[in-house]
Amino acid sequence: MSDPQTSASDTFASHIGRMCTAHRSALAIAAAIVGTIAGSAAVLFNLMIGAWTWVSTGYWDYTQHIGQAHGRLGIPAWIFLLIAPVISAFIYGPLISRFAPSAKGHGIPEVMLAVQQKGGYIPAKVALVKLLASALTIGGGGSAGREGPIVQIGASLGSSFASLLHLPKERVILLAACGSGAGIAATFHAPLAGAFFALEVILTQFTAEAFGYVVVSSVLASLVTRAAVGDHPLIDLGGTFPLQSLPDITWVAILGVIAGLVGLAFSKFLYLSEDWIDALWAHIPLPNWCRAGILSIALGGALIAFPYMYGSGYPIEISAIFGSYSIPFLVLLLIGRILYTSYTIGIGGSGGVFAPTLFMGAMTGMIFGQLVSPWAVSQSAIFGVIGMGAAFAGAARAPMTAVLIIVEMTGQYSLVLPMMLAVIIATFTSRLFTRSTIYTEKLRRRGDVLHEPVDDTLLGRRSARQLMTKPKRVLTEDMTLLQAQEYFQAASVPSLPVIAATDRYRDQPRYLGMLTVNELTSFLSRDLPPHTRISSLALDTSSSFPQSARPSQILSRMSADDNPWALAVVDEDPTTPHLLGWITQQGLVKEIAAQQKRAIAAGQKTSWGSRWKEHHSHASGHVD
Repeated sequence: MSDPQTSASDTFASHIGRMCTAHRSALAIAAAIVGTIAGSAAVLFNLMIGAWTWVSTGYWDYTQHIGQAHGRLGIPAWIFLLIAPVISAFIYGPLISRFAPSAKGHGIPEVMLAVQQKGGYIPAKVALVKLLASALTIGGGGSAGREGPIVQIGASLGSSFASLLHLPKERVILLAACGSGAGIAATFHAPLAGAFFALEVILTQFTAEAFGYVVVSSVLASLVTRAAVGDHPLIDLGGTFPLQSLPDITWVAILGVIAGLVGLAFSKFLYLSEDWIDALWAHIPLPNWCRAGILSIALGGALIAFPYMYGSGYPIEISAIFGSYSIPFLVLLLIGRILYTSYTIGIGGSGGVFAPTLFMGAMTGMIFGQLVSPWAVSQSAIFGVIGMGAAFAGAARAPMTAVLIIVEMTGQYSLVLPMMLAVIIATFTSRLFTRSTIYTEKLRRRGDVLHEPVDDTLLGRRSARQLMTKPKRVLTEDMTLLQAQEYFQAASVPSLPVIAATDRYRDQPRYLGMLTVNELTSFLSRDLPPHTRISSLALDTSSSFPQSARPSQILSRMSADDNPWALAVVDEDPTTPHLLGWITQQGLVKEIAAQQKRAIAAGQKTSWGSRWKEHHSHASGHVD
């Protein structure tokens, strides 16, 4: 029997959900709630980063105390700089591996994929894991940003809230986008930029209705943050820096090209670094959960050599814009941020690439500004601020977000015009060299395409996990040929998977291969003793796919010359695959037939609805 309290709670949530579906005002209230929750999460996230930085270094922001001993324990700087990333990674590495693998990396691509392909569904546990893992990564010295994590956290909270109310898929997607925009608004004190980020990057479409909801969510998130930390720009430059001469617009255009190429170069180097690190780790016989911990030893050593790369680096960025550093040191900061951020993300750290890209743009702009200062009338700081937006546009190709986020986070509204020019030029420059962005490239490399014609086919792009079923029976390696024959007769199938007798992981047996009835008959015809164990046979291991495999891969394998009747679905670890289920030819045919039946039923429902509406209109004496 169901719990009456649980049933009453579900009924109430469903009632609220129906109100949100039927009334725009109710949905606006839901968007406001999502914004409030996401804003509160952003405040908590920043506090967690500061707290872990304090534990690791004795300061809330170590980059303001570079070279000093631990602020509370008196430990020499080289000791805590070495061990802080390692301890942090040995905490967040198993946390991500065990509970939410999608929390690894910068997070925004996972939100884009969920919105475009998964109906906006992001499990609630992702928000919690991302919150903890990113705070540990950044507070423990990882060179990463805060915006990617809070976008994923906000989207997860919005998606979970919509799911709690049993909203339809379109509303789940909308509230997930509201949560992501609220995350940007709260992190950068930029409500308008948060709204446009949700439309430009997450939803990738513009409607007046969607814009209204994401604005409500972003404004509420920004209000929560401002109430908690104060009403001031994130990067407070202490005044305005207008473009002081119209001819300087030429320098702005040139900077747009250069900063756009820097953003593009970072995007390419980021994934090139991941390839190098993956190739290195492939030769180390250790489980993936300890990858970040082991490789963070090198990160700690690098922080000893150049501690300016500790954490997000906002104080360094502000000092650079104020002209505190020479050109050689700015170059060092630029190269260091590219290297350190790429390594932090590549080893499996959880953090964003948005803020590091802005950092690189600021360094590029200040280098450029100081180089052209003999000819330019405007201050170098202007080029530093403009470089931030241009570098982000080159990496992410989100021009409206780039313009708005820089002017809002710095308060330099007088630079809107030159910023727009530089950002557009940077966007076009990046587009000349590649179609992918720093976000879509991650999805493309693992085979996830946001928009693809195959979406409209019968099986679409459903993963192997969504297509698999449980095998009727499985064989174990300690069975005899005679026992296997009895299993085949009872199951009446042409093949069965073989698993290890004892080795299990989370109740999932280790997969050893597939045995067909023809192979079994062949073995028995060789006069092998009936009591021969299956473990002594050479099993076919080619008929297996990871749970993320696409239908095109599965159908291609099933249509091969050997025409396998079934394919095993295993987990993502290729070294020790564990059986999750299998996909059979019969199962695929049944799935196609079921989709056809649902399509026919939906068509009939639409047809009858249209006829009823037409009849009702005539009976009422009017037509729409």
